[in-house]
Amino acid sequence: MLGAIAIAVLLPSTLVAGFWSLLGVAWVADALRRGEHMGSALALMAAMAGGWFGLVTAWRLYYRLRRKDHAFDRPMAWCGLASGALVCMGLIATTGGSLLFRAAFLGWPLLAVAFFGAALWRLSRAAAAAP
Repeated sequence: MLGAIAIAVLLPSTLVAGFWSLLGVAWVADALRRGEHMGSALALMAAMAGGWFGLVTAWRLYYRLRRKDHAFDRPMAWCGLASGALVCMGLIATTGGSLLFRAAFLGWPLLAVAFFGAALWRLSRAAAAAP
């Protein structure tokens, strides 16, 4: 299941985020240089930082779980997953187009958030049950 999540969700999400982040950084740099749309530029920078925090967290969880290495910072993992989920939901709420398209295209990383969230929850339950 880990491999399917990596290939079907994380890899496409990372590629799309990389492409749009390049355009976003260029737009933010131009907005800051011109001194226009400062609020939008700051919101875009925050969304990109939160989204990348979520993606990097998901990739780190993928590699840790793949190696069966359960010694990672669980609170930071939860924060990263929450950050990625909030950015996805924010993009779904604020972009244009049909809701079905936005939910399918921009909400795709939420599958990884749900999977890794369930894995973290199961690991924490197993750790609490073990003496």
